[in-house]
Amino acid sequence: MTPTMTGYLWCALAALASAAATFLIKLSNQHGVDWNLVRIAFLGGAGATYALGFVCYSVALQKLDMSLAYPVMTGVAMLAVAAIGVAALNEPLSVSKIVGMVLIVAGAFALVR
Repeated sequence: MTPTMTGYLWCALAALASAAATFLIKLSNQHGVDWNLVRIAFLGGAGATYALGFVCYSVALQKLDMSLAYPVMTGVAMLAVAAIGVAALNEPLSVSKIVGMVLIVAGAFALVR
């Protein structure tokens, strides 16, 4: 695997970690707004997942230009968050969301070229 492809893989891992952390934060809200033990556990898991994503992103930056790595990572993260929202939280998938996701993918693809 080339260094560039490895960089994209690390970007994807960072994005998935970010999406997972966002999901954990959302789940924490289902356990109230006060600081109870369950909510703190979810938020702690989210923090650890963000830290894992930070490590993955730092490796990606060793292999890719920053101007490429960040848009790819955030684009993949946005798609993953939308997919998790629809699949796990029964959030609606509207035409405008689909168009937005297509534009994100197109923008990331344009940056790669």
